[in-house]
Amino acid sequence: MSRHLPFKQVDVFTTVPYKGNPVAVINCMGIDESEVTKEQLQSVANWTNLSETTFLFKPTDGKSDYKLRIFTPVSELPFAGHPTVGSCKAFLEFTNQSESQETRTFHQQCGVGSVELTVSPGKISFKAAQTAIEELDDAVVAQYEAALGISTVAKPKLLRVGPNWVVLLTDDAQACYNANPDFAKLAEIDASHGHSGVILGGAKGDGEHSYEMRAFAPSLNVKEDPVCGSGALSFIRYLQELNGYSEPTEISISQGGRLGRNGQISGLIKTKSGTTTTYHIGGDAVTAIEGQILL
Repeated sequence: MSRHLPFKQVDVFTTVPYKGNPVAVINCMGIDESEVTKEQLQSVANWTNLSETTFLFKPTDGKSDYKLRIFTPVSELPFAGHPTVGSCKAFLEFTNQSESQETRTFHQQCGVGSVELTVSPGKISFKAAQTAIEELDDAVVAQYEAALGISTVAKPKLLRVGPNWVVLLTDDAQACYNANPDFAKLAEIDASHGHSGVILGGAKGDGEHSYEMRAFAPSLNVKEDPVCGSGALSFIRYLQELNGYSEPTEISISQGGRLGRNGQISGLIKTKSGTTTTYHIGGDAVTAIEGQILL
C-alpha cells in the first residue's frame, strides 16, 4: 500500500543553504519497517539521485532514539557521516524538539550498531570508537597516485568506517584542491579491491590542524562527494595514526570548493589515559526542502 510520508532535504555541514551536502530524509516512524521492502527504499534513493537518502524507523534495539537506514543511488550502507548529522537534524524537527542551548545526547541505531550523537547549539556531532586501519600494497598505492595525478607525503591507509575509504595525504591544500582524478580508473581500482572510494587531504598554511579535503567514490556513482562525514572520520583517524596525538585535538576541515560548496567540518580526537581514543565529527545543518514523498 502506497502512502505519503513526511520528507525533508537537509543541507549538512553548513549554515548557508545550498553550500553543504544534501541528504534526503523520509520519516517512516509512523509505519512498521516490515511494511516496506528494501527494493522500495532503494527505488526512492535511486530517484532522489543524491549521494545518500535515509529512512527513519522506530528503533528495535531498545536503547536508541531512532533507527536509520542509509542508501546511495545503488546500494545500502551500514553507516555514513553527513547522512547521520542531517538525519538527526530532521529527526529533531520531525519530533518537534527545538534546538535548545543545553547539550543533549541521542542514539542512532544503524548497520554498525548504536551511534552516539551530541546536539549542541550550532553543531550536531557523532562519536566513533577506534576504527579498523589497514596497510595497502605499494602497487595499489601507485595505482591510486596515478589515477589522482598526485604524490603522497605519507603512506596511504585503508580505513573501514562503514564505507571502506582509502586515505591519502598530499603536499598541501592547494595540491588537494587542484587534483583532477581519472574517475574511470579510480572506479576500476576501487571495484577491484572492494574499496568505497578515496579521501584526499592537504594541510592549509593558515593554522595548525587545518585541512582541505576531497572525497571521490565513482564506483558508487558519486564522482565527488561535496562534503563527506565518514570521509572526515577516516581522515582524522588517519591523522591520529600519523601523529599520535596524546591530548584532545581539534581538526578543522574544509571541503566542496571545486563543486561550488563551502562545507565546514569539525573533527575532534580524544585520547583517555593514552589507551582509549574516540573520534568525533560534527557541524551545522539547515533544512532546505520540506514536504511529502510517496512510498
